[in-house]
Amino acid sequence: MIFPCDKCGICCRHIDLIPQLQKFDIGNGRCMYLTKDNLCSIYNERPDICNVSKMYELEYSSRMEENEYIRLNIEVCKQMKNKFSK
Repeated sequence: MIFPCDKCGICCRHIDLIPQLQKFDIGNGRCMYLTKDNLCSIYNERPDICNVSKMYELEYSSRMEENEYIRLNIEVCKQMKNKFSK
């Protein structure tokens, strides 16, 4: 299962909620690498925490199945959309 990112950019506009990404925050929660079309300008070199598959391999593979991890990420994504969408 692959995380179905729709490139809405909500997670990248609220990195102030993620302590590991504070150095990328331009001061309003927005990532300095988020482009106007909601893409990551450093996508191939993005931090591991921004890569769902990489974080599963590094941190979660010993604790849960990949499908469960993806489902949890989908749920958090939905929650962020509900909270931050206009």
